Amino acid sequence: MTAKELLLERAPTLTEEQAAAALRAVEEPDEDEMAPLPEGWGTMANGQPMPNVVAAVRRSREGH
Repeated sequence: MTAKELLLERAPTLTEEQAAAALRAVEEPDEDEMAPLPEGWGTMANGQPMPNVVAAVRRSREGH
């Protein structure tokens, strides 16, 4: 079963709060949001700040 099929199956049982949260996740993704990194992971070996790799992958996939 795909994620979409599973969501459609469960949709009638979601509370209003759960449905609103799911809708926000779909309609308002925050591409700039980055989870905090463990200490020592905030910079790369060359001293530059660690980029948001997840956002970069997302942008790359949108281009295909």
